[in-house]
Amino acid sequence: MSAPPPAVNVAAQADSMRDFYNQIAWRPGDEIGSVQPSASATAQWLDFPGCVFVRGEFRADPDGPAIVAPGLFISVAFDDGASRGILPRGSGGERQMTAIAVREAVAATCSVRCDERPAIGLALPQTSIDGLGLGNAFRALFKNDEAGAAIVSLTASARVQAVAAEMFSPPVAGNAAQLLLSAHAAEIVVHALFGERGRIEVDPAGDPQRMRLQSVKERMDSDLAYPWSIDELARHAGLSRRSFNQKFQIAYGESAIDYLRARRLDAARALLIHQRLSVTEAAFRVGYAHPANFATAFRRRFGHSPSRCQ
Repeated sequence: MSAPPPAVNVAAQADSMRDFYNQIAWRPGDEIGSVQPSASATAQWLDFPGCVFVRGEFRADPDGPAIVAPGLFISVAFDDGASRGILPRGSGGERQMTAIAVREAVAATCSVRCDERPAIGLALPQTSIDGLGLGNAFRALFKNDEAGAAIVSLTASARVQAVAAEMFSPPVAGNAAQLLLSAHAAEIVVHALFGERGRIEVDPAGDPQRMRLQSVKERMDSDLAYPWSIDELARHAGLSRRSFNQKFQIAYGESAIDYLRARRLDAARALLIHQRLSVTEAAFRVGYAHPANFATAFRRRFGHSPSRCQ
């Protein structure tokens, strides 16, 4: 018979959470917590993955400094219709995930606030990151050994938006809500740490051409429904059509058209599974005017029809 698990010191955990949260966010006057004035909880400690959860964003605040402890601070802003499958087309800033990695405690203008945008925030101390076995992925966010902080900004996928929306307004309560928050928090941490894998390492001063390629890729990512053409993408990159095709293939391992097609189909699959859209609506959202063409491309990529995802 295995030994019983050690007793959990709930009071010590609460104190640890409070101390950590006070370091990273709290100053008198900060508007911390839910956008709903009646909400009583300003922050919640999730034993797994070992983080502080807030309804709000970690944002710069010019009013005064706060102490930022070593760790990972993730903000996910989502469109208000994310939980209902309503994602507007466009490249605005409503659907962003930002991760701020801090290697050493520093004084910074940082706080947690809520404004008109629905958002959630997660703060993981360094001990939690190491405990999850993700220390190497955390350190990989830093471009060099001297950097004290690193900022990663990504477009939140349909899946991430749906997860963040459920965290903001859980469909269950009590222990079930705690379990749901923990599972979703762990998923968002993984997306934040590993979502950069598809990006090019860019040194703007040393390689402006690679920076332009990255900018073009991000243009496609931010508006998959737009009818992008190679000529337009090459123009944004400041390259000829032929040169753009060659350089994009070298940088990303596939042509720009293949990359765009794959991202569109991946996004459509996420919309079908996580937001329960119809096949026609999912096709339209990612730029396919004809559902039959979409179904053919989907079957080629995933080996089955899009209707199987519903």
